[in-house]
Amino acid sequence: MLTSLEILGLRGFASKQTLSFAIPNGKAGSGLTVLVGANNAGKSTAIEALRAVGQHRNPSFSQGRRNQEAGDQIFIRAVDCDGRETILKSVRAGSSETEIDKQSGGIDFSTLLILPSRRVFNPYFGRSESNRNQYMDQMGFPPNRSSSLDPFAHRLFTIEKNRDSFDAVLGRVLNPVPDWSIDQMDTGQYFLKIRKGNATHSSEGLGEGLVSLLYIIDALYDSKEGYSIAIDEPELSLHPALQRKLSTLLFEYASTRQIILSTHSPYFACLDALPNGGTVARVHVVGEESRISQLSSSTAKALHGFIENQNNPHILGLNAQEVFFIEDRVVLVEGQEDVVFFKRIEEAIQIHLDGTFFGWGVGGADNMGKVAAVLNDLGYSKVIGILDANRADLVAKLAAQFPHYHFSAIPANDVRTKKEAPSKLPVVGLLEDNNTSIRPEYVEQTRQLFDKANQYLSA
Repeated sequence: MLTSLEILGLRGFASKQTLSFAIPNGKAGSGLTVLVGANNAGKSTAIEALRAVGQHRNPSFSQGRRNQEAGDQIFIRAVDCDGRETILKSVRAGSSETEIDKQSGGIDFSTLLILPSRRVFNPYFGRSESNRNQYMDQMGFPPNRSSSLDPFAHRLFTIEKNRDSFDAVLGRVLNPVPDWSIDQMDTGQYFLKIRKGNATHSSEGLGEGLVSLLYIIDALYDSKEGYSIAIDEPELSLHPALQRKLSTLLFEYASTRQIILSTHSPYFACLDALPNGGTVARVHVVGEESRISQLSSSTAKALHGFIENQNNPHILGLNAQEVFFIEDRVVLVEGQEDVVFFKRIEEAIQIHLDGTFFGWGVGGADNMGKVAAVLNDLGYSKVIGILDANRADLVAKLAAQFPHYHFSAIPANDVRTKKEAPSKLPVVGLLEDNNTSIRPEYVEQTRQLFDKANQYLSA
């Protein structure tokens, strides 16, 4: 199985970037590597690099694929668990042609299957069968991403001979399993036939979600322990309910297989995989370059406390996985009420913070450093943290730990005023007793706090 992938010169990768892969250890999700990031950041390019280095024949790289800032040449290196390396590089700068250098015998890629995001096949096809190795070889490395994967039709004949095994896995996501079969037209062409009651329709009328799901289940059902499977955008055309089911299935398979995903969907950023050894990497753009920032193992394990927090399940976002999909310029506050009432503070002092509030707060001041560590590992460059005055002691500590982030404390012990309650003393907050207007004595200090935060965010 693979341990790392280095990429240089491919599309947006103007400087060498390294992606580390999770290694399955028998625990659910331990072999799950999830790539997240904005559109056009380079997630699919990372999958493309893996696909290129795993080819049996030296692939060619067109002009549009080569990065001029990297010297107009390609360098991709994969390393496996046994320390073997396969290096794919341009024969010379400005050439589309490549050569392969295999260290210690090179990597055996016969157990690797990669599914690009464009998962379509010709609805009418000829008869042929292919195993996993042949299928991967037939897909090859086309000159552009828009090329369809017509070889998948050949896999259908292989699936047909193993229907019970295939349908058992498909049924984990899609229940009931569609009643499908391969049929032949009088012209000699074959097609996939779906039956619903007394009605049937051909593969020409298949929904894109079902087609994509067939590809993914095919990659899973006859895989073996130790195999590696990479899927670009598994969520395409799938209803959120099916995304959740598919994510659960992949989480289970990742106990004994490497599962590598590039996704925009929070359903596939499985938090439960992180304490077991799974990992998340964020592909993002700095200047005009694609960069890869990845959770450290220590940060990933520290998230376990968040996952188990039953009293405050929103710490990592409305849906906990959304922590990996927020934009840069992040505003960290202590709790849920801060997220709500800081909106009123903004209106009262007529200054809007130029960032996005993180979920429902970090679940308490002591968690701010943990959340900042996650954002730091994932390459977020602009993060501010705002604490209550009674926890201002953390400002210097956090600033020392994360010198490129901005931390401050409001001039009151809470954002809102709270009346005395049994066993609780009253708290005088930034807002008046009605919690709609800011206390006059705090206006200027709060303005200065917000101004400094915005100066940092927009620098």
